[in-house]
Amino acid sequence: MTDLAWIALASLLLLAGAGLIILEFFVVSGGLIAIAAIGCAAGAVAAAFQVGASAGWAFAAAVPVVGVACVRWALTRVQQTSLVTQAEITADAGYRHATEALGIAIGSRGVLVTHARPTGRARFDGGECDVQSAAGPLDKGIAVAVVRIDGPTVFVTATAPVPSPSP
Repeated sequence: MTDLAWIALASLLLLAGAGLIILEFFVVSGGLIAIAAIGCAAGAVAAAFQVGASAGWAFAAAVPVVGVACVRWALTRVQQTSLVTQAEITADAGYRHATEALGIAIGSRGVLVTHARPTGRARFDGGECDVQSAAGPLDKGIAVAVVRIDGPTVFVTATAPVPSPSP
């Protein structure tokens, strides 16, 4: 083969490798297409070395540049397709707990509807939520007050029962 034929073969293998890398992002193959792309890139470098050391090293330097460019292009295209869930962060993003919806805050009072050993469930004016005893086990029916809210955990302690108004 002539030098021109080796360079043409190396160029075709490099283009095939670039195409396969891009295809890897759009076809589920378990990495098999990427392995074929690496094989094409290695073949391109080997074919270029048949021409001479300078051509071989030029292709060896070009392979990572072409690979990175193809990966960046493919990632950009994949992110713009409707097949990928588009994540969006808004001002309303972040952790939310049921206490906000139920109006439960530090100092809120309720009654345990299950035993809290150490976790249980309590009923407050706004509804029920899971709670954790801040000081030892508590029995069902005990009046509790919220002493701390730490992420998803509502800590309660026993309080004196709230007297119900007599008729």
